[in-house]
Amino acid sequence: MSDFLDKLFHTTKIKEFVPLFKEAEKKYETPEAFLGEVAAYLPTRLYHHYYDDSVPHSFFGLISASLLSQATGPEDGHWKPFAQQSWFATKEKKRHPLDPGAVSANQDGDLEARWKQFRKASDAGNFQEALSWAKGFLSSEEDRTFFRQKSLQYALDDTFQGGHKFLYLFQTWRLAESLKWNHSEEILCPALHFLVVAPKDRALSEQIRDFSRKSLSSLLHNEGSLSSEHYLEAERALLFGDRRQEVLSALTAMAHAGAGLDAVYEVLLVAAAQALSNSRAGDWIWPMRAFHLCYSLQQWSALDSEKKTYAVAMAAVVLHQASQQSREMDHNRQVDDLARELCPVDPLGVLRTVVSHTDPYASATAVIAALGMEEAKKEELFQALFSLAMKNDGNHCYGHDILFVHEVKDCYQRFHLKEKDTLPIAAGFFLGRTTKTYELFGTYKD
Repeated sequence: MSDFLDKLFHTTKIKEFVPLFKEAEKKYETPEAFLGEVAAYLPTRLYHHYYDDSVPHSFFGLISASLLSQATGPEDGHWKPFAQQSWFATKEKKRHPLDPGAVSANQDGDLEARWKQFRKASDAGNFQEALSWAKGFLSSEEDRTFFRQKSLQYALDDTFQGGHKFLYLFQTWRLAESLKWNHSEEILCPALHFLVVAPKDRALSEQIRDFSRKSLSSLLHNEGSLSSEHYLEAERALLFGDRRQEVLSALTAMAHAGAGLDAVYEVLLVAAAQALSNSRAGDWIWPMRAFHLCYSLQQWSALDSEKKTYAVAMAAVVLHQASQQSREMDHNRQVDDLARELCPVDPLGVLRTVVSHTDPYASATAVIAALGMEEAKKEELFQALFSLAMKNDGNHCYGHDILFVHEVKDCYQRFHLKEKDTLPIAAGFFLGRTTKTYELFGTYKD
């Protein structure tokens, strides 16, 4: 199958790609089987010798496609996000593959001793040595579980590229588990390469660790929710505060108000969605990564208690950084002005039209109108957002758009915060403003 995949991922013409992908649908029968084969072929080819602003995205996009395909209904079919992200993968540079099989697994010492050796190699930027120690952890469930938690904690400490090291590694671990650990070395390889070889930035984590241990411990025992007043106070600090201390004070205030961890994450995620709407058009990646980071950390149930308070504090300060790097104004962007004047009779039809025409304010208006309708329409709204995210060619948002819609739907259905409407409104606004090309959509039919 590697010859076929080599042909599929190296074609540069859409009229050649679509027949090949249709052939893949017949060969593999299910997207899961296709992804299993791709996981053995593609990720080891997606890396850079040096990382700066450029990071290979298409394997991250394919993992996002796997999450979305599990969530979409019959309207769009399960193959479409894989077609979208595979077409994007043809556009990324494929290098001579890294070969995890050529590296011997090192298992000298107990778990902690081996972890110290991995970390030493990683700190030195020695990928071959780090991979040798990493492979030694993958042969048993106990060792693998230990290394999964340690490597993710290590990645969280490093905020290079706005937390993308953690996001990439978190998603590759999830994929490896869903594929029952088949090809786990190849799946983890590019995320580990990025973790080890890319520049490191741990200054933030060193400042946050002591604070979270001393000031946020009550979050672990609290079970309270937060009011709109609490949200607005926290949002001001998270998105517009001049200093990091304002963010830390906002976290402390929420803990003193009796909020539990989940309530704080609701605030962070809604604020991150607002930060995405506030961002300059070319700087959306920073609040988008902050949103994914907050979401992933809330989902990371295996963290021990002390690490949970550290994680939520890291999420908050990364969001603050992202807002400072990306916001266009010193106040929230008003995306609902038009909604006060215009309430479309068919908001979902309007949404599909205005997103395609790159009209973000009209897109937000259509979402607001749909949210005011009966519950069944809300499910249709998310299906429409899924469909629109999959319609655009993948090289514009690198899979972040489809992952964002998936996460927004889950958050919206779970959250209690009154301001949760911000989530789908931000999704509509984002899909409406992003650059569009429909090269694949015009040729591929699911």
